[in-house]
Amino acid sequence: MFAAVCLFSSLSAVHAQTPASEDAAYFDYDAQARFDVTETPMGMQDGATVTRITYPSPVVTPYAENNTVTAYLFLPAGAGPHPAMVVLHEWNPRSTRAGFGLAGAAARANVAALVMVEPYSLNRRAHNPKGDDPAILSGNLPEMVGALRQAVLDARRGLDYLSRRPDIDPKRLGVGGISLGGVLSGLVTKVDPRVQATVTLVGGADFARGFWVGLLTRKYRGRILRDGYDYPAYLRAMTPFDAGHWPRPIDPSNALMIDGRYDLVILPQGARALSQALGDTKIVWLNSGHYGASLSAKPAGNLATRFLRARFFGEQAAYHPPDTLPSKTIKLGVLLGGHEGLSPAAAYQVINFDRAGRYSVDGQLTLHGLSAGLSARLNQTLSLGLEFPLFHGDVKPKPYLLAHIVL
Repeated sequence: MFAAVCLFSSLSAVHAQTPASEDAAYFDYDAQARFDVTETPMGMQDGATVTRITYPSPVVTPYAENNTVTAYLFLPAGAGPHPAMVVLHEWNPRSTRAGFGLAGAAARANVAALVMVEPYSLNRRAHNPKGDDPAILSGNLPEMVGALRQAVLDARRGLDYLSRRPDIDPKRLGVGGISLGGVLSGLVTKVDPRVQATVTLVGGADFARGFWVGLLTRKYRGRILRDGYDYPAYLRAMTPFDAGHWPRPIDPSNALMIDGRYDLVILPQGARALSQALGDTKIVWLNSGHYGASLSAKPAGNLATRFLRARFFGEQAAYHPPDTLPSKTIKLGVLLGGHEGLSPAAAYQVINFDRAGRYSVDGQLTLHGLSAGLSARLNQTLSLGLEFPLFHGDVKPKPYLLAHIVL
């Protein structure tokens, strides 16, 4: 057992009153200092041996719970040395399930994976008795900047841990992530030259603008403005967290990006910004939104497995990234017109007539029952169609407009 490994010691965090610096050394740390690692066996999953790892964060915060990183090592069978990757999870996870799913895809490729708990997440959550509890994303700009920086440094420390295990090949390292973890994975790729392969699922770049207008995060703007930061000051503070800000060139064949074509959380333009930062790597699109991507976990995982085997074992013939992965497109919203006049509606695209899912036959559920719709998208949130009731009403088709989000 490769226990109690000494790599490097904690660095003190500077809790400044002003947000992040744009200095080129912003994500640097002392990689030669020492620190202790604990390892606890947890059994088997996806054909890999799973071990719970803890190590000190290189950032010291006022919250003891947050200062120790917990991670889960998935180690494939065989002596190795194996390629390996750090896996970063989504924002506010309820469990490690999604991260473990990506680690399982890596293990099936004979690639080890270290699923890392991000700052203020899961068992690293902390309570502030004097105000709002700290979080990796929030309206407290200095705190958020510190947490995002800590996440990158924690991931780099995870790469240190992997690279010094005798059963890991330090020349074949990667990083992968989901949602916020995908954003962070692109950033780690650009600031750490050891990263030779990157997998992002519904991730993106141009993060500051996406956070400001995002469906789930725009609520934090008021707190940022009340604290005295105008929008330009906010953008300056967040500059270091844009993968495109860092100049390290990337071979586009070393990255796999899977994103939602109708995502309102990580917007498509954010996905394209990350693609550009990763050398104009090809985006594999899902005809889904942000959360519907979870319904495509199996084909996405299979593609990630083939990508990792191509990247680390030279199995290029088995890896052919498609333009679009099979995905379930579910629209939730309000139907205007049709046979209902006005009704909440859920629509599932049963048949797509084009690769992007712009034109489709939908099965629709409204207050009046089931219907079929011939649907054409006008934009991300509006579809125009003809409704054909099933088992109710007049069978004569009637036009409708569906205002919706895509799951």
